[in-house]
Amino acid sequence: MLTLLLLLQVVLSQKILDSPLEQVIWCKTETFILTAKGLLYKNFTSEMPKFISNFTIREILQSEADIQVLYFIGDFDTSYVSQNCGKTYTKFKHDKTLHDFKLNPLEAHSLMAFKDFRCNSSTPLCKDKYKKQIYVSNDYGANWRMVLNRTRDAIWDKLIELPEIPDSRIVASYLNDLGHLQVSYSDDYFKTFKLLRNNSYGFYQTKEYLFILIDADSLSKGYDLEVIKQGTLNPVELVLPIEDHQKYIFTVLDTVNGSIFISISHLEDMPKIMNIYQSDNSGTKYTLSLLNNVRSLDTGNCDFEPIIRGTYIANIYDNTEFEKFKMRRSTKSTDGIKRLENYKQTRITFEQGGEWHALKAPKYDYRGQPIQCNGDCSLHLVGRSEAPRNRIISHSYIAIGTGNTGIYLGNQYKTYLTRDGGHTWFEILDGMHIYDIAENTGLIVFVSDEEQANEILYTWDEGLTFQKIKMNVTFDITNVVYKNGKFLFHGIQDSKTLGVAKEDDFTSSTLKGIVVSLDINQVMVRECQGFDQPGEQDSDYEFWYPSNYAGDKCLFGQKQKYIRRKRSSQCYNKQPSFPVQTENCPCTRADWECDVGYQRNIYSECVPMKEIKPKPCRGTYLKSQGYRKISGDECQDGVYLGPIETKCTEEDQVTQKDNINIKQGRVSEIPNYTEPLKPQINIPQKTVSVSEKKTEGGIKYQYLIFGLVCLIFTYVIKKKYFDGKYQTKKRQPAYYYPVKSSEKQRLFAEP
Repeated sequence: MLTLLLLLQVVLSQKILDSPLEQVIWCKTETFILTAKGLLYKNFTSEMPKFISNFTIREILQSEADIQVLYFIGDFDTSYVSQNCGKTYTKFKHDKTLHDFKLNPLEAHSLMAFKDFRCNSSTPLCKDKYKKQIYVSNDYGANWRMVLNRTRDAIWDKLIELPEIPDSRIVASYLNDLGHLQVSYSDDYFKTFKLLRNNSYGFYQTKEYLFILIDADSLSKGYDLEVIKQGTLNPVELVLPIEDHQKYIFTVLDTVNGSIFISISHLEDMPKIMNIYQSDNSGTKYTLSLLNNVRSLDTGNCDFEPIIRGTYIANIYDNTEFEKFKMRRSTKSTDGIKRLENYKQTRITFEQGGEWHALKAPKYDYRGQPIQCNGDCSLHLVGRSEAPRNRIISHSYIAIGTGNTGIYLGNQYKTYLTRDGGHTWFEILDGMHIYDIAENTGLIVFVSDEEQANEILYTWDEGLTFQKIKMNVTFDITNVVYKNGKFLFHGIQDSKTLGVAKEDDFTSSTLKGIVVSLDINQVMVRECQGFDQPGEQDSDYEFWYPSNYAGDKCLFGQKQKYIRRKRSSQCYNKQPSFPVQTENCPCTRADWECDVGYQRNIYSECVPMKEIKPKPCRGTYLKSQGYRKISGDECQDGVYLGPIETKCTEEDQVTQKDNINIKQGRVSEIPNYTEPLKPQINIPQKTVSVSEKKTEGGIKYQYLIFGLVCLIFTYVIKKKYFDGKYQTKKRQPAYYYPVKSSEKQRLFAEP
């Protein structure tokens, strides 16, 4: 018994906090914990920094430019900064109403904040969501100055190392002095600025792109999105394959090799249902990747998780049931969406969104018994839209998720693991758990999320066997994270006994927080052996080749060979990372995704979504075969499915007459324009005198005027009522789109 107690003291350390944990920051060997009531703890003890007396902290900010620089933002007009991970602190003053502090990612001494102001709502320069001022400090918060008024949002633009972009560049969405909504950038704190886009409602930034939300044309009820690639300044509108659908909500899911995954809602009153589109490496031309992606109304998160390169897992609403839902919706039925929630399914792609497949159901349950599953059975996992802390997590080739086997995602949960990037799944535990992976070492921990927990499960062999560590406290776990060789479990102390609902009022005076730290160095087994001899009997390591759904080991033009730990080897790995050997492959159909305007049919062929006619051309043009190369694909030679040079048909030829300016516009601007034939008037020949010729000339002139009027009249009628290809206005949206609301929808929600 004494030995067990000593072991627990070595392995676990725990602390009861004044309130639930709000934030945890690691700074080298130091750990700072901020609670919901604004108190600060250091290194899992009751010891608090000396400056903390009579001081409430709103948040902790850690600089990306220098991780030793920490800002402790106070809840009133005083804050502190430490430049050495908390060894010393410097006080600085600021306006007590400043909020949303943002650090410059490349300058540890620079930060910005916002201040709300009141304005006369009867004036055009007072608009909702544009009632903030930007304040900036360049000396660790010692001095502040206001740089821009009437803003909605602003960011430090320098996210990547480009020498032509100053570190101090700021991008802002604001209302200018003329009452125009615009997005601009400035390199001198808005003494001067460069307009990026007028009539814009907001923006979102990634490492590679800046997205700007704008109004669609006057006939549309939705919005459009433009994108600026880092290093350029020109917004380019996104080109979607479904041009006549409205666009209301945009969620950027991932950017990889210049390609963007974005989820878009086309139904204004149904923002839970999205379509996933994927761009080329320019970030502008998109193809449809997946229909009916699931989105959360509360957080804006979509069920979309990256696993390893090119592999993603997403949840959708079953397409057949969604079509039924749309029919019920047209009859004003109100229970359609509730029914639709029962028809969620999980899909996986190994081809970077090119094709999606059902997850293969495991063969055996966690007890080793065969799983009996009727019908079209597959595995379905909960996503971050429904259960953020039980969502899929991954590290290298391992991924863990919570869900069930069946036709649809239900509510009888098990815990599953894959060790080959999503091809084969194993049921490893009963019930719903919170889990995390100790990167590189191979240790995985699990804590029950269905009841109050008092024990930790951990495994060295990826779920084949488990060991338990008993905690001397029982509490509701809210999360587990791994950092610097330690797992940190935090939650609420016995909230059911206290009568406080889980994750309810975290500032309740009776609600206490619990933090338990597990040092993995104290539970480590033997070190793995035989790293230089993978595959040998005495080695703890083996080779592994990623593959696509069909088993082809050439992915994105390369065959990759990983070294990984054998599942049966109960040992920890000391290698900082697993090396990968690569060799190029010839191109196959798997290296090509659908081009803009094409989608895959049931035979996995890219076919046109609608009739595609070439633009007017001279001589030859590049005709799409329906495919484009996957962004970042390294294949060489082999199958070519890119555009091919094609001779223009007579109908597509551009002639000199195409350049004639006409009153309604240029002929060359009208798609597939062919000049209408003039009517031929045949007059019988006869011999006439000079006087008769003069009269006949007048008659011919009248005929000519009459014919020209008829020609113009015929052209206008034909253009307006009969020939749809001459229409310049967008068609009216489908009946189930409601009128655009006065309030703009939320622009983005990050995954």
